[in-house]
Amino acid sequence: MSSRTLSGAAVWVAVVVAGSGCAIRLGPKAVELKRSANPPLMRLGKVTEDCTGSWAPVARANAWGRRERLTSLLRQSEAASLFTSDPASLVMDIHLVSDHEDDGPRLLLLGTMSIATLGIVPLPYHSEWTTRCEVTLKTPEGTPVGEHHLQVKGTYDILAFPLTMFTLGAAGLRGAQDGAEVSRRMARSLAAEIVKAVDADHARLATWRETRAAIAEQQPLSVQVGEATYWVTFNIASGKEGGTPRRQYVLEIHRTRPQAGAAPVRSLVVGHAAAMGESPWLWRDPKSVVFYAERRLWYPEWSVDGPHARLTAIQFKERPVPAKELFQPDSLPELPPADWNSLLVSWKNSELTGLLRDASTGDLRDYVDRIEQMILKASEAAEKEKDEAQQLTMKGAPGAELHAQLSRTYHSRIEVLKPILAAIKTELANRAK
Repeated sequence: MSSRTLSGAAVWVAVVVAGSGCAIRLGPKAVELKRSANPPLMRLGKVTEDCTGSWAPVARANAWGRRERLTSLLRQSEAASLFTSDPASLVMDIHLVSDHEDDGPRLLLLGTMSIATLGIVPLPYHSEWTTRCEVTLKTPEGTPVGEHHLQVKGTYDILAFPLTMFTLGAAGLRGAQDGAEVSRRMARSLAAEIVKAVDADHARLATWRETRAAIAEQQPLSVQVGEATYWVTFNIASGKEGGTPRRQYVLEIHRTRPQAGAAPVRSLVVGHAAAMGESPWLWRDPKSVVFYAERRLWYPEWSVDGPHARLTAIQFKERPVPAKELFQPDSLPELPPADWNSLLVSWKNSELTGLLRDASTGDLRDYVDRIEQMILKASEAAEKEKDEAQQLTMKGAPGAELHAQLSRTYHSRIEVLKPILAAIKTELANRAK
């Protein structure tokens, strides 16, 4: 080999060595955390995380997710300005889902490629983490009042220049440091997005808190139901109307004057409004809202006042139930099955004799058909609830006793209907003689 060739080779090697390096780019961009522009409305509740992807077992074992860093930021950084220690405040729960594919196998493949190419071919590498963040806002009692769906992506990019076996080695030495920096940036980005989302929703959340205060300060209203005295309070709950999330205006009925935290004997949904807006309440037809008590059916008439619809007056009026409606439970779907049974018993003891005397033959035949259909439906419902109770029992899951009780309730309905059906058939037979 000539001296000129050796000289040229030496120059090439010198250039390669001098040009060796590794371009590393981390994402997301670093963000500045800012304090909330509004007074705090909530407390920080639970922060939970699921890790998915091939890194999940190692991530869970080493707490490599975002939960710890995000929780620390929300408690100690500028983002902590969102929160107060007031126990009456709204509660923010956060659930993270962090997804990543393990870098080990791919980095091993990259090293193999570096050796195979003698380290003279530039090699790129890309890795990313995705964290979805579900923020749920609720009252201290657990009623959801809002939610936000956020997402942040972290990236780690390498472009290794020759000689790549050396530059990749150098990148490997700072890999843990770079990974930690990506994690810090992702947590800060999430914290910043949470502050931004809550600030944008502040006016609505403030209304919710004021409404809660009005609920907490209300005085129960006493009301006569037949010969008995009941007590009524109001509450705002989250529910659905036709599958669409709604705020619900609920009348809570108590048998005695309620103390804080007392559970009502019945809850009646009398109005609804948009879940996330400031839309007015849309009230239901009072006669479509029923309450069984004192052996009769009642419906409420109510009055509200002020921006938080504070309940100011309530009364219950008796609601007659025609036989055609009584023998068609679907007409009042919100009446609990046990109350239907009690209503049937009360009607049988007070109204059946008059029905047999005054109803036309055609109406009696119609009642026979309706009652037999009710018995069939009750039988099917009883078996369905029994099967559900058995399945839950086998799984060791909660709720089995509730389904078993419903099964017994539907069986009891059949026993209540049988004498009514027999009496009507006997009357029809007597008229046919």
